[in-house]
Amino acid sequence: MKTGRIFGLSEISFAKVKQTALFSYATISASHFDASQNSCHRQFMKTLNNIAFFWTGQDVTIPTLLVRSIRAAFGTSFNVHQLSDRETPMVEGVTSQKKLKLSPHIMVARLEAYAALSIAEPTLFLDADMLVLRPFDLPPLAENEVGVTVRGERDTFRFSKREWAEFPEFTEKNSAQMMPYIFSFVYVRSTILFLRQLNVLRKMPKRFQRWYGDQMTLKNELDAPGRFVIKTFDVNIYNCTVRSRWEFEEIRSTPNAVCLAHFKGPDSKLAMHESLAMITPG
Repeated sequence: MKTGRIFGLSEISFAKVKQTALFSYATISASHFDASQNSCHRQFMKTLNNIAFFWTGQDVTIPTLLVRSIRAAFGTSFNVHQLSDRETPMVEGVTSQKKLKLSPHIMVARLEAYAALSIAEPTLFLDADMLVLRPFDLPPLAENEVGVTVRGERDTFRFSKREWAEFPEFTEKNSAQMMPYIFSFVYVRSTILFLRQLNVLRKMPKRFQRWYGDQMTLKNELDAPGRFVIKTFDVNIYNCTVRSRWEFEEIRSTPNAVCLAHFKGPDSKLAMHESLAMITPG
């Protein structure tokens, strides 16, 4: 994986307009809760006040778009934390930048960065290739609770034979079977999850330290009996995959208001630029 690859956080602001966003969550090994509507107006935001993202590389165009969308949605008082190596420049609009000496293996580096952030309240860790479409809040968390989105049909792919050669574990499997929890949205009150993942990943073969290791270790930790309580959020609202400006226009017109769009594919940077222009004033 190249440095400067998309891992990160979000933004947007609709002043003096009440918006509604659906959030649904459930604990694994417990009954699912019904989706409930929450006011999206900033004055009612009570729990979510922190978003963090990871990025390395001199080109900070993608995380800059994310941060702009966060600021547009949540305003200037919302906390946005940038996690990076010592060479990456600060992204305009962040509240803080934590520069770290990191592993050359990108999956290890990302977990090192996540684990190094001191958090005292619920914090949402996002990929950098995402945009916040509207203000939203998330429920309070206990220390052992982890909020994630579960891979849906749009996010499930079958591993190629080339990948089978490097990752024999993936033979005749798909991503939903091997990595059901998408690491681009992780909501926690403590970094103990990332510390545990990091300890496991450092013992795994180098191929997982270069790619897929973050999601593989996430599954290992969350599926371990009695270790964490999982809150699942609707992937189509909080981690909606977008591959083009036209797909972005489509999700904006859906009845259930999408809060977070996740841009993927070769044209993702252009699609982010065009989409951000649609949702920010001016």
